[in-house]
Amino acid sequence: MSDYDHKKNVTGTLPVLPVRNVAETLKYFTETLEFSELFQQASEEGVALNAQVQLENCNLMFNLNPADSGKEGGGVYFWIRIENKNIDDYYQELVKKNVEVVEEIKDQFWGDRSFTIRDCNGYLLAFNKAL
Repeated sequence: MSDYDHKKNVTGTLPVLPVRNVAETLKYFTETLEFSELFQQASEEGVALNAQVQLENCNLMFNLNPADSGKEGGGVYFWIRIENKNIDDYYQELVKKNVEVVEEIKDQFWGDRSFTIRDCNGYLLAFNKAL
């Protein structure tokens, strides 16, 4: 985290995921999935309430909300568009870290190469890159 100002830097759509534990989720996304931490907000008692992460141009925010964490969303999942990373190398890195793969990496008929994982809160994240 640097001088990132979430009030000025959020443009477009920012999905906010309810999670059981913001600190654990942030650690999973930064250490396991290799996202960058942009922002974190804690209560006066020091409990992490919100955090924002980024992978290339894709941003996600986490909100402490144990009651809604991991609820079935009617098949909703999140696409994370990869532009700079080698998607095959990234996939192999996540497999080595024992990330739960829901759909193995493959070329799609619409011209993307993609794979889907389940994160530490049960959300489905589909990583894709144009062929």
